[in-house]
Amino acid sequence: MTIGDRSRLASCAVQGNPLPACCIPVMVFAAEWRKRLIYGAMSLFVAWHTLAMVVAPSPDSELKRLLLRVLHPYVTLLKLQNTWDFYAPNVGYGQQFRYIVEDAKGGERTFVPTRAWGWSDPHYWWYTAWYNVIIDAPEDHAALAVALLCKEHAKLDPATITLIRILQKDFRVQDQLNRKNPMDTEFVTVSVLKRGACPGK
Repeated sequence: MTIGDRSRLASCAVQGNPLPACCIPVMVFAAEWRKRLIYGAMSLFVAWHTLAMVVAPSPDSELKRLLLRVLHPYVTLLKLQNTWDFYAPNVGYGQQFRYIVEDAKGGERTFVPTRAWGWSDPHYWWYTAWYNVIIDAPEDHAALAVALLCKEHAKLDPATITLIRILQKDFRVQDQLNRKNPMDTEFVTVSVLKRGACPGK
């Protein structure tokens, strides 16, 4: 668009004046370029998302590590790093992270943190991913988790925090028809990941 075109378009925008024929080509030109820019941006996004979906679960390689330097924040945010066979040949058992806060007087309160959000809430998936990291590598992350939870529940005067893993057992169709829950005591195995004292206790 030339300076002359801009001047003509500006003169057409005077309130109360009908659009003269000179302005129509300029407006059509601007609308056409707007469509092209939107189409181009959408195409770039589709290409970016497709690349992330293909690279994240692919076998390890030098090229994958190189691309993940750029893609890592995006695939982590949308949880795209699952392998291609995460439902094959068998669906894995579910697990749940819980913790027990014991106060200075010996009282205990059990927390299931993921119950604070529904499945459609992004917080549910972000925090579940963090809890799964604690479950998978407690030797690396459990101490930090205890320290953070002591701080979070400071009003309860916590003395110790016990981190717990709940692992599902077989849950069959008949169990569902009997209105049982996959997290009922008879269908889970409970294991302690770490029991740590809060700072100053």
